[in-house]
Amino acid sequence: MQTLLDEKSKTFKSDVEIFTHDFLSKPINLKNLWQSLYKKGFISSDSSFLNDVLLTQAVCKANPGIGLFLLTQFACINIFKNHANNKLKEKYLNKLISGEYIACFSITEPNAGSDVTMIETIAKKENSNYIINGHKVWASNGEISDVIILFAQTREYKDKSGITCFIIPSKNVEIKKDTPKLGVKITPSNEIFIKDLKIPAENQIGETGDGIKIALSAITLGRIYCAAQAVGLLEGILNESVSHAVKRNQFGKRIIDNQAVAWYVADMTKDLDGAKLLLYKAVWAKENKSNELNKLSSMTKYFSTEYAQKHSVKAVQIFGGSGLNEDSYVAQAYKDAKVLEIYEGTNEIQKVIIARELF
Repeated sequence: MQTLLDEKSKTFKSDVEIFTHDFLSKPINLKNLWQSLYKKGFISSDSSFLNDVLLTQAVCKANPGIGLFLLTQFACINIFKNHANNKLKEKYLNKLISGEYIACFSITEPNAGSDVTMIETIAKKENSNYIINGHKVWASNGEISDVIILFAQTREYKDKSGITCFIIPSKNVEIKKDTPKLGVKITPSNEIFIKDLKIPAENQIGETGDGIKIALSAITLGRIYCAAQAVGLLEGILNESVSHAVKRNQFGKRIIDNQAVAWYVADMTKDLDGAKLLLYKAVWAKENKSNELNKLSSMTKYFSTEYAQKHSVKAVQIFGGSGLNEDSYVAQAYKDAKVLEIYEGTNEIQKVIIARELF
């Protein structure tokens, strides 16, 4: 499987794994992590999409929950690269790449989840400014962010053609404390309240009404990053499971010598390689502008997160009582894996997208 990556890519991933292992041995500050990855040259202005995906995979092998933080920052950087005008790029892009600024991606609302066309946050044009009012939920990176990529409705009569993308300063809105969630706890997810926020019209990203196009392009790539997160998790639980099963002795033999346990790790190995195949194929599709990108993005997200969830259950079972320790790697992976099946579009939505692409 790894022969799909050239030596340079394999070395890059290995180097990130070594660095991450050392970095995560201390208390984690996500902004410091990004800045350290940048200073080490793992993140740069000319990083390839493949490198960013491999970096996500490598970091998530050590701590899967960090993937949402990375995904969000990469998604916001891609929005700037692909949709912002030169003035906004000059002001923000390098600061996002270096980690001087951490970005929050804010589109979801109480009544707008899988169907983002239901956005109710309003941006009203007044001369050369916009006045924004609204309520956002599950805003990734919210409380640690410096800027927010926000989507709002600009038409009086709600229509998806009026949804528009903006950048706003985080300090000018009310950001509630991290919403408690089942897994991926290390990355904050916040409620945001925007009241009579006045921003210059030049803070608009893309044209008026481009919001859905911008959001969906970011989410398409976000699914691939989510898949990389799941692949990293699968790598982590496979390594932990094999290591434990070889060392743990019960009834006079290693538990790996029990057929049930051997089959668990055999299935993990098979499905990990399948997940890698789909992940790297989706990366290839993006880098080669394939018209199959949308389908492959959904396929890799659906496949890898489903098997991450399935095998994280088996990993806890292999560990037995010690797997129930909330601080154990496999217990945390078990909770993280469930979350991966839901964000960036639920796996049920991915099935709908795959079917639509066929028809």
